[in-house]
Amino acid sequence: MRGMKLQVLITLACSSGFLLFGYDQGVFSGVNVSPYFVETFNNPDSDLLGTISAIYDIGAAFGAISCMIFGNNLGRKRIIMLGCLICSVGAALQGSAKTVAQLIVGRIVGGFGVGQLTSTIGIWQAETSEAHNRGALMSIELVLCAIGLLLAQWINYGFGTNGGAVAYQFPILFQLVFLAGTMCLVPMLPESPRWLVGRGKMDKAADILVWLSSNPDATKEDPEIAKTLREMEEIALLEDMSGWIWFKTLFKGGPTQNGRRVAMSCAINMFQQLSGVNSVTYYVPTLLITFIGVSRSDSLWIGGLTSVVSLAFAIVPIFLIDRWGRLPFLATGAGIQAVSFFVVAGLYANLPEEGTDAAKSYGIAIVAFIFVFFASFSTCWLGPSWMYSAEILPVQGRTHGMGLAGIFYWMFNFLIVMISPTALERISWKYYVILGVFNACFVPSLYFFTETKGKTLEELDLYFAERYHGGRELHDLEAAMQMRDVDNDKPMAYQLEKINSATAGQVEKAAVEHGSESSATAEK
Repeated sequence: MRGMKLQVLITLACSSGFLLFGYDQGVFSGVNVSPYFVETFNNPDSDLLGTISAIYDIGAAFGAISCMIFGNNLGRKRIIMLGCLICSVGAALQGSAKTVAQLIVGRIVGGFGVGQLTSTIGIWQAETSEAHNRGALMSIELVLCAIGLLLAQWINYGFGTNGGAVAYQFPILFQLVFLAGTMCLVPMLPESPRWLVGRGKMDKAADILVWLSSNPDATKEDPEIAKTLREMEEIALLEDMSGWIWFKTLFKGGPTQNGRRVAMSCAINMFQQLSGVNSVTYYVPTLLITFIGVSRSDSLWIGGLTSVVSLAFAIVPIFLIDRWGRLPFLATGAGIQAVSFFVVAGLYANLPEEGTDAAKSYGIAIVAFIFVFFASFSTCWLGPSWMYSAEILPVQGRTHGMGLAGIFYWMFNFLIVMISPTALERISWKYYVILGVFNACFVPSLYFFTETKGKTLEELDLYFAERYHGGRELHDLEAAMQMRDVDNDKPMAYQLEKINSATAGQVEKAAVEHGSESSATAEK
């Protein structure tokens, strides 16, 4: 299997991982109000409930750290398989929990696995996609994330009138189905060709590029395949993220501006969480009970509508993201989200006396703008933020950088989930003002970010080298690659030493001299 069919299978494998991610983001908001949960875990107060919910994010942050340290050695597929296995253990621990201690351990373990998956799946998808449809394919992953949220909320609603253990255990254990799907698909699919090039496995990378090509007649000798493979090798030389030097190189400027790009990736992940999405996702039923006074069962089905809205609007980027670009989506969404939260804060601050018809009308208006927020976030941030974070990073440093960005994502996720119940209880409407201000600040901040649409991952490296270093390193690299063409038995490390130690003129001169010597030898 090759071409688009192969890319579809890779997208399905990646999507099932994000399906789990979306499911986990929504499932706990329903089970934590079930009678079984309240009775079994001794009716936890808002502080303990916030801790139980948010400790999952601490585990995920450690999962991201593990990817940052070991991910590049293990490869994309092995990390994904390992993450699925760890998630399965976490789900089993949570589903069988009878004490708060076991529940917390289960959420930490499950979070660890999800942290590995979310730090790797986007990379694998980006590195096996072509530039012209990379955004669309990665958007499909996040549509499945929205489907995961929808499944979680409607499964919770289905058990809304059930007071037994099944109302807690089935929603938690159902995530094993998604994990099984990913674990069955991934071993059948190819590794990232970029990762293989970084490990020196050029022949295998060339084979995979042929399989992934949209040209059904492509071969390893095809000029386009050869050109792509050469660009990957050049970037591997230019970045030099091998060994333990990666930790130092990750934060340097250098020819590919690694530090600048890692900062962009981390900032986007931080922005996504400071937008306030999980202050809503985790606590939709609680907000509905508080503002409208609905029953637990009604709060679950009304809350389930947010996932329907999320799914419907998450489809939009599939058709437009590769035409409009990532940054216009992000900026537009941040503006709409800011307005939504400011309106919610204004209505909440002037909420009439509880129990009156006016209070219920205000509550309905508040929930309506929560829906507007969800629609905006699902269109403009859910897919675009995840794909941008993976795309903007340097090719050879992508695993390390995505791991670091994942730490930012999960720690700020933890912060928002942890403080939301207490903040709503103690500062009420002012909390939504804070979230609105955050979103408003994102709009001008995005002006300083670099667009990624339409560029191959290697072209992004070359773009940064040209823009910030005037092409000097590229000149050195080109000359060194010419030397390699003349005397190709020299190892990659030899060429890299030439790039790092010589000036452009010296390398060029060495290339010319070496070529002359080889020509003279041939003539003799």
